[in-house]
Amino acid sequence: MLMQSKVRYDDKSDVLYLFSDEGDIARSVEVSPGVTVEYGERGNILGVEILRASRVLTVSVIASLHAKQAGVL
Repeated sequence: MLMQSKVRYDDKSDVLYLFSDEGDIARSVEVSPGVTVEYGERGNILGVEILRASRVLTVSVIASLHAKQAGVL
């Protein structure tokens, strides 16, 4: 699952996106409200999008994501 994955968090839209550059997205499935999984041609997971991410992530996790995106971590 998501080998060599990357993480992006957009605090303005409060969306967390975990993704891989390993192929084209063949289909997307909302697995629960606000959580969408994107699958490749072979059924492999290419991405996971979490809306309203701050409701499921702690403040420290969000701070770590910001630091990682800024190149601090």
